[in-house]
Amino acid sequence: MYVRPPVADLLAEPDPRAERVSQLLCFTPCAPLEEAGEFVRVRGPDGYEGWIRRTHLVYEPLPEPNYKISRPIVPVMDPVSAEIIFRLPLDARIPGERRGRDVKVLLPTGRSGIVPEGAVRPIAWRGDMEDLLALGLSLRGHPYLWGGTSPFGFDCSGFVQRLFHFVFDIWLPRDSRDQAGVGEEVGPEELEPGDLLFFPGHVAIWAGGGRMLHATAREGMVTLSPWAMSKGFLGACRIKPSSICGRIDRG
Repeated sequence: MYVRPPVADLLAEPDPRAERVSQLLCFTPCAPLEEAGEFVRVRGPDGYEGWIRRTHLVYEPLPEPNYKISRPIVPVMDPVSAEIIFRLPLDARIPGERRGRDVKVLLPTGRSGIVPEGAVRPIAWRGDMEDLLALGLSLRGHPYLWGGTSPFGFDCSGFVQRLFHFVFDIWLPRDSRDQAGVGEEVGPEELEPGDLLFFPGHVAIWAGGGRMLHATAREGMVTLSPWAMSKGFLGACRIKPSSICGRIDRG
């Protein structure tokens, strides 16, 4: 079983008016747990659970992905009409085949389309903290969305989780309070770019130079903000992917 639309909401209850608690990208595998009317409660590869519309699921084995989307939002073109038929968000894992300077991709709708070769990376690609920061900075201006995990809209912990999954292929916990329990605690005087900063109900990425990168409801978007020690600061941690891969679900 996997997700059909570009991004699908996970809700707190089986009700279209319920709170959005997270999101899953297209082709994300998930495990069904319970059904209620038009909704199915599922568990995603990060261990997070929520209710998703039944129509947003494909009840078939997941095709083997070999690429991941490396730009914020990539239009998929029909190979004949050249019309946009789908939009793939950053980190969507897709089956594809190179065709010259393009890649022909299979969509979760069953159709095929074309994306530029530069819009994808091989699924085995891994980066470093410089890559993570560069990617995060490229997402400045993308909107804030409570429960959001994609460039269509991020919340603070969804932004952090998505960056670490794309660059290092690890699933950090979904919520900031749980992300604070992963990695090595560091003091303010020891901060390095890429370290996570924690505040009540909020997480940001230390970007160096007195600034932090985060998705913030106050600004309504991903932004780079000045930071100095304040009463609200709870602590910081450093994620070392090589040391936590065995302890965090992958997918």
